[in-house]
Amino acid sequence: MRYTLEEIAQLIRGSLYGPPNLVITGVNSPELAKETDICVIYDDRLIDLVKDRNIGAVVVKEGLSIDKPYIVVSDPKAIMPVLLGLFLKKKILQGIDRTAIIGNNCNISETCFIGPYVVIGDNVKLGERVTIMAGSKIGDEVVIGDDSFIGYNVIVEEKTIIGKRVKIQHGAIIGKEGFGFYRSKDGYIRIPHLGNVVIEDDVEIGANSIVDRATLGSTVIKRGTKIDSLVLIAHNVKIGEDTAIAGQTGIAGSSEIGARCMIGGQVGITDHLRVGDNSVIFAKSGVIGDLPSNSIVSGTPARSHREWLKAQAILLKLPKIIKQLRMKDVADNDKG
Repeated sequence: MRYTLEEIAQLIRGSLYGPPNLVITGVNSPELAKETDICVIYDDRLIDLVKDRNIGAVVVKEGLSIDKPYIVVSDPKAIMPVLLGLFLKKKILQGIDRTAIIGNNCNISETCFIGPYVVIGDNVKLGERVTIMAGSKIGDEVVIGDDSFIGYNVIVEEKTIIGKRVKIQHGAIIGKEGFGFYRSKDGYIRIPHLGNVVIEDDVEIGANSIVDRATLGSTVIKRGTKIDSLVLIAHNVKIGEDTAIAGQTGIAGSSEIGARCMIGGQVGITDHLRVGDNSVIFAKSGVIGDLPSNSIVSGTPARSHREWLKAQAILLKLPKIIKQLRMKDVADNDKG
């Protein structure tokens, strides 16, 4: 991809200070950028990385200037995804591979791409420009909205509903039977799961993540939520809009996560609880009770992050405190 500096400035709505016809062929980090690259500096301390190097151009925040061609924007961090998108090489895929197996009564747009060895069940509906990569399996009565992407070796079980612009990365499993058993005197009895999964528009689900279908009703992931790789969403869980969940997190059955929450890596959330809107759960936390909206928690069991930090500070002082107590005991004994 090739853009002039003036074209880039217009696309990112920035103010240009430099030759408008300078050709830029790539975007890179300040440490690696070359003479035809553009890089982003969002911190004054990064200027030293580029001031003595031959770099094409720099994007900086308001109030900064540099002795190189540069573009000024109000929020450089927000511009970085835009720049990366400009230089992303997109390959347009269309058509159905001859090895794919398509079931009966399917409604598949001509703009879709269905890769090698994909298996699609009966009564499946695919919207415009849906991409399904090699080795994936789409169950009966699945609906997938426009511009959605299904990666390699993904399994989407029957009756799953997927919205528009959803991205499901390689190896994910959507709609498998949940971990539901009744423990009787004779052992465990599996509980059948008759529900489905509903994934709304603009959701992303990472590689090898799993979303279980509901026992009854739906497991729901609402609009704009982003889920990392290796995450387990159990049966009947409901996740609100624009929530972000980092890798290796597990959410147990029938719990409800609010909108705009941020959940760190390796968090465990037990079943049948509610996490309120705008909550932040730090990595490795164990949540065993309801959290009101706007909570900021960490630790196991999860508690106020501020309280947890105080407890950790005290914990680090324990060896010194124990030593002082022992010395005091010895002194008291000597006096006695």
